[in-house]
Amino acid sequence: MVAYTKQVRPGLDIRVGDLRDFRLGRTVDAILCLGNTLAYLHDNHDIQAAFATLAAHAHAGTVLILLTPIAPIERTEPRTSRVDTLGLHAQVTIHYEWDLRTQINTMYRHWLLDDSTEHQDTIRRRVLWPRELELYATLSGFTVVDMFGNPTVRTEPLCGPNGYVIAHYR
Repeated sequence: MVAYTKQVRPGLDIRVGDLRDFRLGRTVDAILCLGNTLAYLHDNHDIQAAFATLAAHAHAGTVLILLTPIAPIERTEPRTSRVDTLGLHAQVTIHYEWDLRTQINTMYRHWLLDDSTEHQDTIRRRVLWPRELELYATLSGFTVVDMFGNPTVRTEPLCGPNGYVIAHYR
């Protein structure tokens, strides 16, 4: 994604870093934390460090927008679907496991490509409950002003599996 962005928007200042300790040395007016970024941090210390990084780049009034899993995907039966996209034509079968203690949702995918080759991959994502997200945000200096699951109809009740969090830095 970084290479693609640099190619199509060469004038943008693109930087890559670890959310737990990356520092630009300046603040910004808006921070976007999307793409399940927080979900790949599995322990509480790493989550706290990520929120410290977000706060390090904020000044009074900075808007924070997060998108992260807020509820596990608990399907008991595997689900199979078809994927046809640029350069990939396959059938994928997915099943999930949920570990309540660690709040890790594990997705196992088995890929059967049209050329009969098979691949498997595993994705582990931490689920952060809404009140937990609010606590981490508050402890790092943000005030949560809204949480919703559907960005087009923000008045609907908050429901999983993903949630948006809108906050301002104090």
